[in-house]
Amino acid sequence: MRCCHRPAFAAVFSLALLLSACVSPDAPRPLGPDVPPPPQFAELVHRCTANDSRFALGQKVTPEVLEEARNRTGARSAVTVKSGAAMPAPADPLRLILEVDGEGKMVGARCS
Repeated sequence: MRCCHRPAFAAVFSLALLLSACVSPDAPRPLGPDVPPPPQFAELVHRCTANDSRFALGQKVTPEVLEEARNRTGARSAVTVKSGAAMPAPADPLRLILEVDGEGKMVGARCS
C-alpha cells in the first residue's frame, strides 16, 4: 500500500515556506501613507563654466591668472595641463582645467 501522506506534507511544507517569505524582514512592504518619499539627487550648488575663462586666452598662466579663472568660472579647483595631455584623474565636474602650450600660454579650457 502506498502512503498518501507525502503529497499532503509537501503541500503544507510549500505553504509554510511561502508564508515565511511574506513575514521576512527583507521582503518588500506595501506602500502606505507612512512610507517616506524616495531619496532625491542633490543639486550642484556650484557650476563650472569654462567659457568664463576666455579672458585668459593667449595669456601666460600665472597663479594669479589661474585663481582669477577659477573664480570667474565658479570652479572649486583649477589646474593647468599641457595641450593634448591626458585628463587628470579622477574626473571632477567642478574642476577647471586650463590647457597651456609650450610657453605656458592658455590655449583652451574645460571643466572635468
